[in-house]
Amino acid sequence: MESKAFSSANRPKQLGFHYYDDMDHYDETSLDYWLPKLQAAGTRWLVLSVTENAEIPESFIRRVASAGMEPVITFQLSLSEPPIPDLFRERVAYYRKSGAHLIQFFNQPNMKASWAAEDWLKPDLVERFVALFAIYAEICLSQKIIPVFPLLQPGGDYWDISFLKASLQILNERYQQTILPNIIFSADAGFQEHSLDWGKGGPESGQPASAYGTGPSDHRGFYIYEWYQAILRQTLKKSVPMILFHTGRWSSNTGPFDMSPKEAKQQLVKVLAMLQEPGGDQPVPSYVIACNLYKLPVEFMTSKNFRSETVPSGKAAFRKSALPAAAKSVSSEIGDLLWRVISAVAPFFYGEGKNLVKAVAENFVKIVRSLIAIFLRGEDISTYFLIPDAESLLTEEQREIIDRFSERKTCKIGKNLNEALTVPKVILLNDISLYPKNIIKQLRYNNCQIHTVSVSHNGKQ
Repeated sequence: MESKAFSSANRPKQLGFHYYDDMDHYDETSLDYWLPKLQAAGTRWLVLSVTENAEIPESFIRRVASAGMEPVITFQLSLSEPPIPDLFRERVAYYRKSGAHLIQFFNQPNMKASWAAEDWLKPDLVERFVALFAIYAEICLSQKIIPVFPLLQPGGDYWDISFLKASLQILNERYQQTILPNIIFSADAGFQEHSLDWGKGGPESGQPASAYGTGPSDHRGFYIYEWYQAILRQTLKKSVPMILFHTGRWSSNTGPFDMSPKEAKQQLVKVLAMLQEPGGDQPVPSYVIACNLYKLPVEFMTSKNFRSETVPSGKAAFRKSALPAAAKSVSSEIGDLLWRVISAVAPFFYGEGKNLVKAVAENFVKIVRSLIAIFLRGEDISTYFLIPDAESLLTEEQREIIDRFSERKTCKIGKNLNEALTVPKVILLNDISLYPKNIIKQLRYNNCQIHTVSVSHNGKQ
């Protein structure tokens, strides 16, 4: 099966990004914020993660596809309790109708945590995995969707190189004419706490690499694709298309808004240059059709190293518009740093002295967040009314409350959590079930004052 998305004439550039890992940012407001920035960066791929019992709105996927980006849908499915095939077929048909062409599922099958304990201990793990993967891959192909081979954890509880070799051998023996010619392989191109050149050259470089060894270099780094491609080429006698995920992530413990080491950020800028200058000295090979950076692009697009071919004045025009979402990261990182300092000195204070130190810290974080918000938005908004994503579930009375607050000059109304996190006071409807728990958690973590309003209050606090 050949998709137009992958024809040599229409093949998009390699630069892609991972979108949020949660389901709380698949709303129109979040997409309104991110889509122009992704386009300005020349993004051609966007990884969209979805939990087993949720769906990404069709309108969201269509807008991404219409903007010239290929959505890569990654299902978070259980290997020990896989979905009912007929239900999986319905989901695949839904995403194909929405405009997606690629789906990935059953990630990290070489990790114990991905299996039930008893399933992990059974013999023939790889054979059982490939048989399971084949069932759902064939469903994808029947719906004209390209299945992406699951992401393996570099190293892993079952050495990923060995897992890949064994999987490839089974696919080549049993599915040579069906699944194997129609799937795309993947690799975790995170830095794994290594320098950018770690493992460069693959096995042909002559670097000694053994399972769970402690040598000076191995495949666990950005150049993992060279090692995987060598295995694929050895079996299939040709180069095979690959998609890189988690590119630039320092380690598996580094989240999209966590502080990364300076070295990681410097290396990520170099990777961006490699992707944006395909004719340079160190191009990413053409068999890598997509290289998806783990973080959304704000902090890198606003750096002095960012280059944009899509928008001629991208660096100047982009800087101001990209900053608001970064406020979440900045205020959180300042808070984390301050609390580390407080934790270090607190043992030396007792009684009221200790409470005073804590109060100073809390006020400092609030002041900094407020200043950041004013600076980034260019206006002093003290209150944000966070509207639930499930707006269709609101009653007429709840809508009236929202309308009343929209008349207040110092109150902004919207669905954007990033904006809400930059103001000192956030208003919610008193029906907390309308808001995901992690949103409440993040608001409290950022020391936002949470106020609720109800119909009985007639929109008043």
